[in-house]
Amino acid sequence: MEKAPQQNDQDTISSYVADLAQIEMEGYELGVKKARNALFWAAGLFFVGEMISLFMTPDLDAITISVVMAIALVEAGIFVALGFWTKKKPYTAIVWGIITFCAFIILGAVATGYSDGASAGVASIFRGIIVKTIILINLIRPLGDAKALEAKRELFGKE
Repeated sequence: MEKAPQQNDQDTISSYVADLAQIEMEGYELGVKKARNALFWAAGLFFVGEMISLFMTPDLDAITISVVMAIALVEAGIFVALGFWTKKKPYTAIVWGIITFCAFIILGAVATGYSDGASAGVASIFRGIIVKTIILINLIRPLGDAKALEAKRELFGKE
């Protein structure tokens, strides 16, 4: 008769620990969700930025327009894919998102500097600096949550 209450106590404790782990994972997932949203915002902003520059440039031929639209779709597609990848591998996706975001900013500055001069290239880095900073902050801050979430998933065997 003694075993039944002891088993009940163990079930209660294990249930409590499982509930705490679930609450902790939900907190981590909230941080990862912020990073996911930042990746989706980056996709939209890069796409809209490319479209604005496309339509502000006069006298473009059809090939140039097609190339710029393809580049815009690839840039946006990369960030959308990274956003969805945060559901499986949040830490890795966010790190790649940060690297890609910075690389596209630098690549855009180099391309602008090559076509319009060095001062325009430097100016393109600082254009939209507040939005770029907000996106970077929303990608960098949840890195700890993403790392912890991946570790918890591995520990509990959840995908």
